[in-house]
This record gives sequence, structure tokens and C-alpha cells, in this order.
Amino acid sequence: MIQKRKSGTPFWRWSLLSLAVQATVASAASNEFLDMSLEELVDYRLMSMSRKEQRVADMAAAAYVISAEEIRRSGAQSIPEALRQVPGLNVAQISRGSWAVSSRGFNERFSGKLLVQVDGRSVYSPLFSGVLWETQDIVMEDIERIEVIRGPGAALWGTNAMNGVINIVTRSAASSQGGLLSATLGTGDLASTSLRYAGVLEQGGHYKVYGKVGLMGGALERNSGLVSPDGSSQQRVGLKLEPQVESGQLSIKAELYQHRSKEGWVTPSVLGFSDAATPYSRDALLSANDQGGSLQGRYNWKTADGAENVLQASLDHESTMHKGVWGSGASSSTMPLGLVPALMSMGGVKTDFDVDFQQRKLYESHDFIWGLNLRHTRDELILPASPYYLSYGKDQRVSYSAFVHDEITLVPERFKLILGSKFEKDGLTGFNVQPNARVLYTPSQNEAYWGALSRSVRSPRRTESMSTIDISAQDAANLNAITGLNLPANMLTALTQVSPLANASVHAEKAISLEAGWRKQFSNFLSIDSSLFLTDYSNLRGGRMAANPISPLDVQQAIACYDQSRPSACYFTLSGYNTNLDKVRSWGGEVSLEWHPYSWWKLQSAYSHLRIKGTTTGDDLGDYQKIAHENGSPRHQISLNNNFSLAHDLNLDVRLRYQSETAFYTINSLEQVRIAPYTGLDMRLAWQVNRNTELSISGRNLLKDRHTEFMSILPTTRTYDVQRSALVQAVTRF
Repeated sequence: MIQKRKSGTPFWRWSLLSLAVQATVASAASNEFLDMSLEELVDYRLMSMSRKEQRVADMAAAAYVISAEEIRRSGAQSIPEALRQVPGLNVAQISRGSWAVSSRGFNERFSGKLLVQVDGRSVYSPLFSGVLWETQDIVMEDIERIEVIRGPGAALWGTNAMNGVINIVTRSAASSQGGLLSATLGTGDLASTSLRYAGVLEQGGHYKVYGKVGLMGGALERNSGLVSPDGSSQQRVGLKLEPQVESGQLSIKAELYQHRSKEGWVTPSVLGFSDAATPYSRDALLSANDQGGSLQGRYNWKTADGAENVLQASLDHESTMHKGVWGSGASSSTMPLGLVPALMSMGGVKTDFDVDFQQRKLYESHDFIWGLNLRHTRDELILPASPYYLSYGKDQRVSYSAFVHDEITLVPERFKLILGSKFEKDGLTGFNVQPNARVLYTPSQNEAYWGALSRSVRSPRRTESMSTIDISAQDAANLNAITGLNLPANMLTALTQVSPLANASVHAEKAISLEAGWRKQFSNFLSIDSSLFLTDYSNLRGGRMAANPISPLDVQQAIACYDQSRPSACYFTLSGYNTNLDKVRSWGGEVSLEWHPYSWWKLQSAYSHLRIKGTTTGDDLGDYQKIAHENGSPRHQISLNNNFSLAHDLNLDVRLRYQSETAFYTINSLEQVRIAPYTGLDMRLAWQVNRNTELSISGRNLLKDRHTEFMSILPTTRTYDVQRSALVQAVTRF
């Protein structure tokens, strides 16, 4: 299954031609940001995450904005790469195309406690209770800014905004007039091309059309050092219309995308169906086909009394399907003779319809915003054929909510009190109230102190609470002391399964967060931003072993199976059950410094510290989960970014980042594997050929030929290394 991927495809040749053409054509934005003072930059960094345009300096939250210029200078080819610049975010690369992104702990592939939006439309998938980053392959040159809040944003945005909110804001059609062509080539069979064109509508207003295609080769496997055949390709097209209307502003956006890839999933397995090199686990190469589309409309208008209104509606459809040889060899606890793995399809399809309205009005010392939301979700989970592993596949539900948010000026230009709450009836977890109280004290124009107390919830996916999952397998001889038997090695398999209890339902995870922060601009060239947090989590999803996890009847049937037929396919189960009983506390902080020592040099540095401590359960399975929470996110992260303008047409960017040790569990006897600390160095040299064209060359992870950043556990996949790499890019506006 492991092979070298061949290059030299027609797409490569087409991209090379694009590069050659662009080098001779008369985009890069100018270096205006390096010429701006820090005061001007602070004014520039506007956020809409408070449901209004607001300077970051005026927010009572741990907020950060990545500008379009910073995205360009980073050379980021994906949203997660750009998010590496945000202090306190944990961004880890799993393979070439898959990522794990989290805020303040609990990092996993699907970013379950982080709400992500594109132009205000949630891309949080109820199929996975998180974000599939590989399908969010946005045209990077079309991004105006990325707004990030570390910490809860549930009082405004509701369920799942537990540890943070990210809003990706794309450029309007009016500000994108003309054409743009971008082409990138890199090591590892990386190639992508983006095209955008915007013009004027005959009836008044503006339009924009765009598209992006790309491919990349497989990742380097950690254990073998060979390139896995898990490459990917993607296509995306979109249209944005901004017709002229007299009473307000209207925008309509439509997108279609497709993402295809291969991926090695690892599952616990009965010995007879496991891989020879890794007993009690099976490695299956699955072909993934992700596709979907969205239609979004947004209308802004003002009423005669000065109220600002926003109405937004969206229709979002996505399908995620995996196909390959699948199966652990197990069927059910009453059928110890395993089923042979077979070619299967699994995944899910979902359609969301969402309507959101908000109104903002100023009343003397009050800046008051209220809003309503209605969301209808229909999804279908398609899992392996046996009904034993899922209670049901299809579901539809309606969620509705209201919020209020009042920013009260108690002392003009000095002290503000912000109160608000989200009241939400979630279709899965019932009624939830998510309030918050914030204070903002500004002793001077250049300094601010803030604090916040918030309550938030997360809605788990149905498969987390309503399905049976095989979580580990081991040699039954390891349990002789427990079973009282004297089984020889490699005779029977002990398979640990977690199942829903009778009349089980999905319960919301909860968090209470206390935050505080201080930011100060010492001069036009030096500023600091810091925050501290303490969060108590309860009702976290987890598992427990049954009171008597080993059934004597199951063991007897397994032994009888061994004596009679196909001995290596015989097993018994260790029974567990799903819970929402886990409790965890996290605390830590982030500090970032921005310094402009010279007009040609900008330096940004950041440090974040995170501690997570779970409550001991006294149960083996529960304590495994506790340790996983504690060790799955790095305790220390450090970044140092340097931007140099070497000449009026030559820029150099140097980015250094450090991440401390993490640890993850494997599916074989739940053994813990440690991921060593690593330091990454990225560099980018850009030449602005003329007013409209920029050529750049970038090097990634230059300090070491390869290193591991993350192990995906949900789902469990092969462990990959991030390689040293290089890429060239050309961007032209016309």
C-alpha cells in the first residue's frame, strides 16, 4: 500500500506554464503595513466577531486579527497555516492535507470546541462535531482578514463556541475589481492555481467569480519513512453578487467544492484479521470523497430611527464518504466468531438551512444588540452494514435561539460593563442558557484591562453517544490475572467495546470560564497584549468500563470457538458504556509583543502556557480519557516572526515556532506514545517584479528533514511526519 507518488501530471505542466506567463505579465499588495505605525495598525484591526465593527483594542476579550497582508507575507497555502500566527492557538499538521486546530486545549482533528465561520456562515459540521479543515480550501488571496477570539463566544454565537470563534472574512466584490491569477508549485507534488475576476453589474453593483484547483502528494509515514499513497486533489468555484439596492447593502454568495483523497485508518482488530506487522490492529487505505455547496445571502440596512439591521440566510449541503476494505473481524458480543472484513462505504450527508437576524441600536449609554436564529439540520450517518454499531442513521432536528448583548458605558472613555446571553433550544441537547458578563477599563487611550465570566456548551455528535465503538484490542492472555484463566499467548483476542446505555440520549458538554487581560501600546512602535484564563469543564463525553466487563459466557464461547473453528478469529469483549461524566479544569495564559524597531523591520513574538488537569475517575477507561485530555495539547508554545523589507521590491519573512511535548494513546492496549518537542523554521523571500506581479520562494520546516506534530485518534489514522519542503509562487493582478 505504500509507494512513491509519480509527478509530471498535466496539471503540473499547466501550472508551470502559468508561472512562466505570470513572470512576464505586468499582485502583491504594497508594503503599506510595514510603513504604518503601530497606532495605525491597531486602528486597522477591526473585528465583526462582536456582531459589529469594532477595534481589537476596544474588545473585552482575547482577540486577534490576521490581516490580508500578514497572510500574504506568511506564504500560507491553507487556513490552518495562516492560523499559526495567532498567539495561543494550537495548530498541528497531521498529514499533508489534514490539520488539528484548537484554542486552549482539547486539540483533535475535528476541532470540536471551536466554532469556525466563513463570512458569518458556520462551517461546523454536525456529522463530526467539528471542522474538516481539508475541505475549507479557500482562495487565500481572496481573504480580507481572519478574526479570532480565544475563549468562549457562546453568548453571541451559541452552542459549540466553547473555547473560541474564528471568522474568515473574504473580500467584497467591490474591493476585488479586476483579475487575479495565482500559481504555486512545491515539493511533494504540490501544485495549485487560483483565478479571480470581479467587475461591474449592468444594473449597478458588482460581481466576483473565482475558482481554485490543486493537488498534493502523500505524506511521509513516521514508522516506515516512506511516502504513503494518501495524496489529495480539490476543486472549488464560487460567485459573489452585490447588486445595488437603494435601502441597504445586499450580497449573495454561492460555492461548490470537491475534495478527494486517500487515507490510512487504523482500527482495533481480532487477531486473525489484523496486520502481521501490527497484531490486534488493522490498517485500511480508504478513498475519501468530500463534496458540497452553499448558498448564502446577507442584507444590511438602517431604519429611520437609526437601528442597524442584518438578515442572513444560508443553505449548506455536504457529503463525506469513505470507501475501502473495513472491519475488525468482530460482529457482536453474542457472536464470537468474527465477520470477515469487506469492501464498505461509510460517512455522512447533511443539509443545514440557517436564518439569522440581528438589530443594533444606541440608547444614550447603551450599545444594545439583539437577535434571533433558526437552524434546520437533516443528516444521515452511513456506517458499516451491521446495525450493531449504530442505533439509527437518519435524523432531522430544529434548533432556535435568541440573544441579547448590551454594552453599557458607566464612565465615558473609562469603564464599560458588557452583559449578554444566548438562549438556545438545541435539537440534540435541549435548552441551554449561555450568559456572560464582561468589564472593560481603559485608564488611558493606549491601555486597557478587561475581565469576563462566561458559561458555554458544546453539542456532541450522535456517534459519540449513540453508537458502539471498538476502541482497543489486545492479547487475551494479558488478562489471565483478571479472568482466572491460563490462556497461552496469541490464542484469543480481548476487544474493548463502548456502547450506549439503555434509553441513552445526547447531553451537552458544559464549561464555566473566567478570563482577564491587559493590553498596552507603549508607543507608536511597541505594544503588548496578554490574557489569563481558568475554565472548569463538566459533562464531558467519555466512557466507563461495565461493573463486570468480562462476561464468563463470552469467554466460554470464545474458547469453544478456538477449539472448533478458525481459532485466530475468536474473541471476547470487555464491555464499556458511553458517559457524559468527565470533569476537567484548564488554566493558562498568552502574551504577545509587537515591536517596530525600524521602518523596515517588524517583530512579533508570543508565548502561551496551558495546563489541563482531569478528575480521577477510579475507572480504567475513564482515567485513560483523563490522561488523554491532560497530555494531548502542548504545555508551552513560543513563536517569533520577523518581517524585513530589504528593499522597496524585496521582502524577507522569517518565522520560528516551538511546541513542547504531547502524548497520545494508540488502539493497541491503549499504550501512550509521546510526540517529542519540535522547533520549526519557515522562511519566505518575495520579489515584487512590478506593480502587479510578485514572485516568491518559501522554505518550510528548515531545521530538520522531518518531525511529527500530531497523532489523529478520532479517527485513528497512520502517524505521519511533516517534511522539510519548498515552494514557489507567482501572483499577478490584471
